[in-house]
Amino acid sequence: MSGVWLLGRVAVATSALIGGLPAALIDLSFLAMLFCVVLREIVAGRNWRHFPLPVAVAVLIVANALTQLEANEFVQSGRLGERLGLATFVLLISLVGGRIIPSFTRNWLAKRGSDVMPIPLNRFDVGTLILVLAGLGLWVASPDAQLTGVALVVAGLFSFARLARWRGWRTRSESILWILHLGYAWVAAGLILLGGAVLFPVAIPYPAGIHALAAGAIGTMTLAVMTRAIRGHTGRALAAGPITRAIYLLITLAAISRVTAPFLPEFYLPVLMVSGFIWIAAFSLFIVSDGRSLLTAGE
Repeated sequence: MSGVWLLGRVAVATSALIGGLPAALIDLSFLAMLFCVVLREIVAGRNWRHFPLPVAVAVLIVANALTQLEANEFVQSGRLGERLGLATFVLLISLVGGRIIPSFTRNWLAKRGSDVMPIPLNRFDVGTLILVLAGLGLWVASPDAQLTGVALVVAGLFSFARLARWRGWRTRSESILWILHLGYAWVAAGLILLGGAVLFPVAIPYPAGIHALAAGAIGTMTLAVMTRAIRGHTGRALAAGPITRAIYLLITLAAISRVTAPFLPEFYLPVLMVSGFIWIAAFSLFIVSDGRSLLTAGE
């Protein structure tokens, strides 16, 4: 499947040569294959609680198709596709993160004999997820409506409250754990910034919320989960060494500078470029460090 994903990137980059429609079909084929694989695994294992995952992939297929339709000059649906895609990823982080973050935190605290644990999943978590879904749904459908702004801010505030219930500050001595909490914090901050931009467009630039959700939440959670998963699958200790801590620092600096850039219009492009270089450095360091771990696993 990785080859199909790479082929899609090549197709899009060379769409002027091979044509827009062939490039779009090749690009969409990866998500279509991913949908089939995920659905097959869930049905085979009868693990129905994970059914939202293929649903999310199906929505991503729609989002990608909407952007491709505009790229091929059929309809002006690109912005709608971008919002739908970003909203889907953020909702997935809220859903999956709400399972793994408190679980990992509870296990870590229990091993250290802590008497304070994350609050178990209850109606507050479900209510917060509904608020996030409502806020993002309104943003996808009507991004400039005042109700959308209010819903996003409320969803962000409840997300911060949900995060506080997971006792993340007690994990500050273990980077590989608290980075998950930081990634979820970016979700809450991004929702508030996005809603604030709708309600107070003069004070809060619209791109700030987009960057907080994309560079902050998605970027941080991607590295946080990958570095942890690779350690687990290669039999290494679930602890962050100096290189991994440097990766976390770089992705955090990249996200902060990216969110800050829209507030500094006179320095927007330079700050954005600096953020991009730091972002590349974070993922490059990850490839060198964790890629080597994967290649040498079992030796």
